[in-house]
Amino acid sequence: MSILVLGCGRTGTNMLLESLRGSSSLTASFPAEDKSFFRSTRRVFSNYLSKCDTWYIDDFNQIDSALDKNPHLKILWTIRDLRDCSLSKIYRGQPGKDTNLISDDATFEGCLEDIDWMFKVYDYISKNHSEKIMLIKMEDVILRFKETIQRACHFCGIEFEEEMRNFTDRYRGSPKTTKGKRYKSLDKNQVALYKRRYEIYNGFYKNHDIDLDLLFSALEKYQKEFNYT
Repeated sequence: MSILVLGCGRTGTNMLLESLRGSSSLTASFPAEDKSFFRSTRRVFSNYLSKCDTWYIDDFNQIDSALDKNPHLKILWTIRDLRDCSLSKIYRGQPGKDTNLISDDATFEGCLEDIDWMFKVYDYISKNHSEKIMLIKMEDVILRFKETIQRACHFCGIEFEEEMRNFTDRYRGSPKTTKGKRYKSLDKNQVALYKRRYEIYNGFYKNHDIDLDLLFSALEKYQKEFNYT
């Protein structure tokens, strides 16, 4: 069985990928993110495990071609309350010590564009390849880890293994990476960030020029599609 973790950025793709890397029956790709999966239209090995951001899908024809060539592939689609997702995109996408550039999805328009395309891809796959896709909420991974990962494993035809719990040690291949240092274990504080946005980001959003109320309003139609209230 081959597995692709798919979703837009900041929805828990890394968390789910590194959890599944604990399976003795899967071999993760290197690098961890296979940005060329849909663009290269190739057949992957039978115990393949990787992730891809929907930003690296150009059109629906690429989806059909990739899935037709890989009939045994299962897609685990990660989603997160889009208010939290957008806050994380904006905050993490600001210029930092390594770059002076703002990420494409860290602006009002860029964030909406990224989430809009994400939904279009999800809608297309769920309607045209429904047997291949399973929705996994990031909140469920955090709050109900074993139950959620067991459900994902059952869908993919693999066994749950206790090593899957140790996913934080495997972020980007090493606990020494930035993400590995930031998250030492399941962080329940990552759920419902939007309720504490001014508190946890130390005033960042108060001083930022993005109208969060307007952004959240624009996201409501997608929230409903993914059963977030």
